[in-house]
Amino acid sequence: MDMLRLLRVECLKTKRTPFLLTHILVPLAISGLFLAYYSYSPWNFQGKVTAYFQGLACGLPIIIGLVCAMASEQEANAGRFQGMLATTNIKIKTYMSKLILLLLFSFGAIFLSIAIFSFGFRELLHEVDLGYSFYSMAACILFGSHVIFYMLHLFVSFQFGKGASIGLGIVEALLVALLLTGLGDRIWPFLPYGWSGHFVSLWIVSSTGTNLTLLETSIQTGIMACLGGILLTFTLSCLWFWRWEGRASEN
Repeated sequence: MDMLRLLRVECLKTKRTPFLLTHILVPLAISGLFLAYYSYSPWNFQGKVTAYFQGLACGLPIIIGLVCAMASEQEANAGRFQGMLATTNIKIKTYMSKLILLLLFSFGAIFLSIAIFSFGFRELLHEVDLGYSFYSMAACILFGSHVIFYMLHLFVSFQFGKGASIGLGIVEALLVALLLTGLGDRIWPFLPYGWSGHFVSLWIVSSTGTNLTLLETSIQTGIMACLGGILLTFTLSCLWFWRWEGRASEN
């Protein structure tokens, strides 16, 4: 019950802020731009779908950095985080409620963007397609691959300010794009910045009928690293927040 109450409080905090609007307008804009370009692009089906999902994978770190910065500044302006730190006797609950809310909004925004794209791609552009189940799984892959980014950006934005979070997001986007090249073929399973782009690309290749037997080891390593990284980062972030008393000065 305590967690539900805290989640309700977090939802109320988003009122009269650009938080909700950001999670609606950005997915609409991204999907609309890709569909508009694909309406006259000569690319084949697989090339279009791959470019869309890889574009999402590269852009999500910037959006996460911005959203976490907004959440952090809201708490900083409302009493230098003391409202958040003093909400409950168990501080970790406030951190978890903030993280859960961000993840729920992220899940919704990713699914909204992909739902719009898949509908437009199938029904408006009449592209030969793989079905809505393919897009649903791709959305889950993208979301799961970016969970660790939210924990990292919450730490950075709380500890160092919004500029650090946004700047980190830009750097991360460049790293995701870099790892999608041949430079990331061997090391992507071990780096968070290689997970989303490669997992979703492999899902596309697999769904089009390509045998991925030779890549099974890399895929399994990537999945284990992703799950282990999320658990480790969550544990460390909880321990940090348990000892954290707020940012001393605003950046």
